[in-house]
Amino acid sequence: MKIKLLIAFLLIFPFVVNLSTTSSFACSCSQPGSAEEEMNRSDFVFSGKVLDIKDNNKSLFLQSSADLLEIRFEVSNTWKGLSETEALIFTERESASCGFNFTIDEEFLVYGNNEGGKKRASLCSKTTLLSEAADLNSLGEGQKPSVEVGKGEEIKGGNALRDQSMTIPISIFAIVVVLIILVSYMLVKKSSSK
Repeated sequence: MKIKLLIAFLLIFPFVVNLSTTSSFACSCSQPGSAEEEMNRSDFVFSGKVLDIKDNNKSLFLQSSADLLEIRFEVSNTWKGLSETEALIFTERESASCGFNFTIDEEFLVYGNNEGGKKRASLCSKTTLLSEAADLNSLGEGQKPSVEVGKGEEIKGGNALRDQSMTIPISIFAIVVVLIILVSYMLVKKSSSK
């Protein structure tokens, strides 16, 4: 009976323990300021059409709402921090992690910041559909991008390697649990045969 309880405990233990070492919080944003205030807070502001959305973690077994999506834009106008005709912007997969829900072939007014070598936009910025952007009058006309980027060329901030930060620790944890179960089983089997 003790053996069955031990094995049951070892099998249930991984599901009871939180596999992540990080805390989770839902997205919480303060009210965005005026167009001028948000432009001052942002590293870049531009308008453009979404050409492509790439999910580098799509095929992973474990996914997080905080996984980054690559959003490729054709830049129409720029107000700050961007001069290329195309831009690669990153946002979290879901709004629960403050990710902005971009749509292919739609035009957006994008406010964002450079974080960790990547251009990032979030739900907490004044980013919005261009057709719904009330900021255009305040921002002024903007400028056309001056640096031509051809298709397939590397865009600044475009090195998006798959985030495997949790894949390795979870794999190690699973191996340790399996080893504990095997050792426990062998010890129980050995003690019951005596």
